[in-house]
Amino acid sequence: MLREVPSYDRPREKAFKYGIKSLSNIELLAIILRTGSKKENVLDLSKKIIYNLANITSLREATIEELTAIEGIGLTKAITILASIEFGLRILEDKNQIIYYSNPKQVFELFYPKLHGLNKEHLYAIFLNTKGNVLKEQLITQGTISSSLLDGKDIFKWALKLSATALILVHNHPSGDPTPSIADLKSTTSFVNQAKIMEIIVLDHIIIGDTYYSMKENSKIFKVFH
Repeated sequence: MLREVPSYDRPREKAFKYGIKSLSNIELLAIILRTGSKKENVLDLSKKIIYNLANITSLREATIEELTAIEGIGLTKAITILASIEFGLRILEDKNQIIYYSNPKQVFELFYPKLHGLNKEHLYAIFLNTKGNVLKEQLITQGTISSSLLDGKDIFKWALKLSATALILVHNHPSGDPTPSIADLKSTTSFVNQAKIMEIIVLDHIIIGDTYYSMKENSKIFKVFH
């Protein structure tokens, strides 16, 4: 039981005395879970969950079924964990809301927390009006970005719905290397040409890994277009 743990090592007492930032990942999870199981206290249960993960970011993609498969984790605890993660992500997104994006680095800093650690590529489109104000950030597709996925239909549908005049494409590379593949370059070139016909300006396509790659800054695609 947790009462067997010295009071100065208990997560809540430690947080009260030293601040929430002093807690380890295991201790933070223990506070979220509140209680352990019949066989182990909450710290040991939290430790087991953390040690079962490849890394801490794996939790954001965990399903209820995967969590409840861990001994000691029932439906209530699984939902509590996922709800806490989702709430944190929403706080982060709300905090990061801005009127416009002025440069690729700014886009990277805002999207990195959202895309870092995902094991699939996610393609987003940021839609803007004539003043450069952000109208909406929309997830377009998940999976490998290819010419068949980046065909423009969904993106143009949203652009028309929002009356957007410009957009920025953003997608992640799970490997951490933001260097564009041949498929990235080909599909982006095709999309930019389609957008030109639709009279929609594509400002950039930014690939996010451990750092970022701006096609506007580093490729000829946007230099030719603009």
